[in-house]
Amino acid sequence: MFRFKFYHLLFLLLTLSLNGQTSTDSSKSRAKSIIYDQPDETIKIALKLLTQEKKVDEVAHLYMLISNAYIVKRNTDSSLFYILKATDIINTDALPTTKIKILFSVAVQYQQMELYDKALASLDQSQEMTEKLPANDKDRLFNSGFINAVRGMIYRNQSNPDLALEKFKLAAKNFHELPLDKKTSANLSIIHYNIGNCFIDLSQYRQATFYFKEAEKYAKIYRASSLEAYALKGLGESFFLTHQYDQSLKVLYQAEVLAEPSGDLVLNEGIYKLLANNNLAINDFQKFQNYNTKYLEVQKTLEQNELKSLNRYLNTQNVEQQKINVEVAKRFRIYNVIAVVCALGLIVFLMIHVIKQIKKNRRQRNLIETLTKSKELPSS
Repeated sequence: MFRFKFYHLLFLLLTLSLNGQTSTDSSKSRAKSIIYDQPDETIKIALKLLTQEKKVDEVAHLYMLISNAYIVKRNTDSSLFYILKATDIINTDALPTTKIKILFSVAVQYQQMELYDKALASLDQSQEMTEKLPANDKDRLFNSGFINAVRGMIYRNQSNPDLALEKFKLAAKNFHELPLDKKTSANLSIIHYNIGNCFIDLSQYRQATFYFKEAEKYAKIYRASSLEAYALKGLGESFFLTHQYDQSLKVLYQAEVLAEPSGDLVLNEGIYKLLANNNLAINDFQKFQNYNTKYLEVQKTLEQNELKSLNRYLNTQNVEQQKINVEVAKRFRIYNVIAVVCALGLIVFLMIHVIKQIKKNRRQRNLIETLTKSKELPSS
């Protein structure tokens, strides 16, 4: 049985909504702009907009926006609930770009749930649709960057940092070809953060430090405190692994303050764990105990969320299986009816044939009897 895990910084999903259809609606713009730092407010605004929206593409984007906000909060159960609502729109007359974005969202959900085959299948489907777009189209560049980034996350999760690095660097190349606006900066921050983690996996800490600083630079362009907190957490880990405990604590305390507004449980979990380990290393047992307690509390909350997500996933699978069973039963009934009709038809055909044969035999017998009697009559 798989176990849900929230792997390092899956906020790439956010840019699906930011990169979607433009809107002059100030509420939508606000909901998108504050998702990193005020995800609860984003959810509140989007839910209200859902009650007013009728256009299928806009409804899909709102579902994805809500799902993304719950990812920021690391509430996979609620995130999964809303992305499943969005998947119902794939078979409608929604725009191809909307369908691609939904497939992206599904891929990330499967990636988080360690259902890598399903995640890669969704990415393959979205890549097939992306390749139909013009070569220099912005959506094509963004989609290619996203696909490579998620593949990189999957390969890193599968303990293949070298292949993950290859995909992340391709993703960075794709995003560097786009204008350096806030959206692109957010993606580049995320990608550089993940590249830094790959170098951590490879024990190449100098390279890791360089990419975490790049992640921080792009986060500041976007002005998202949570992205900056992630970059600083990465720096803190790199410093800790090279025994630079004072430097590590300095950036981690900054990260703790920056992370507070978003309520990102995984971010807090990582920061608290590193703060506990650093304080233990310098023999500050009071702070170690304080941060270790915080770390364990967040870890417990995450485990509860994972269990809820597992239950929702299994319920979804049961519903899908029930649909399949109903369809199979329906087809079985149809086949039974066809078989019964065919059998009855065959029986009727045989009965008609038998009756005809009996009548034919009876006529032949009567004819023979008549001929026989005529031969037995005496001649006059």
